[in-house]
Amino acid sequence: MTNYLKQSASAAILAVCAMAAATPASAAEIITPINADLRNGDFTFTFLDSTFTFGSSGNIFNPLTIQTSPNAAVSSFGGFLGIPVNPSPFFTNRGTVQFGPDAFGAYASFSEETAVPASNGENFLGLRATFEGQDYFGYAFTTNSVLNTIGFQNAPNTTITATTATGAIPEPATWALFILGFGVIGAAMRSAARKNVSVKFA
Repeated sequence: MTNYLKQSASAAILAVCAMAAATPASAAEIITPINADLRNGDFTFTFLDSTFTFGSSGNIFNPLTIQTSPNAAVSSFGGFLGIPVNPSPFFTNRGTVQFGPDAFGAYASFSEETAVPASNGENFLGLRATFEGQDYFGYAFTTNSVLNTIGFQNAPNTTITATTATGAIPEPATWALFILGFGVIGAAMRSAARKNVSVKFA
């Protein structure tokens, strides 16, 4: 499977998670393993109409870049005392990190590719998707230029606890959506593999 197909498949799984978030049975954290090496190309995904694009800057101290749509935002710092607004990651060794309406920190959108300061090592970057006036909180777990996992809370205005886990055990209804999503991915990959061959006889 090429890197592009891996990224497309992961994005499709996130789309299935978004469907589960649209009609949650109960609040649950949906964690999706990505494992995309951003040095090989950007990784873009959409969650509830909010689009996030992760990339690699090539800088050893600030290896991660982020770009968002207007209704997507990431944890940020600045905007006062002449400090410019920049994405703000949280080192994983700081203990429990939470993102949500009551958690400390601001969020900002970045319409152009922006380097994430001090994103070397293992970090959490808070994510916020705004849909129909409701905020859905999540996070990205990264290691230098590798996007390991993305987690989102499937209930609006609910805090999510960041974790380095690669996946979570979803509810039965979510499993059904995952299976449907994998079927769609398989069908898309199968049709992409077919080639139209025409033979003409003189």
